[in-house]
Amino acid sequence: MFNRISYVIYDTAKRKTISIREDQQEWIQENLSSFVQEKLDELIEQRER
Repeated sequence: MFNRISYVIYDTAKRKTISIREDQQEWIQENLSSFVQEKLDELIEQRER
């Protein structure tokens, strides 16, 4: 079964919904913020090259 996670990008006022498996839900709840921060840092670093 899939769960849905919603997030809002406030500066552009867009709402997105994604589906995840139940076994992914616990990891997402504990790690999503740090995961997104790391990926954003990687993308920013690539743009600066």
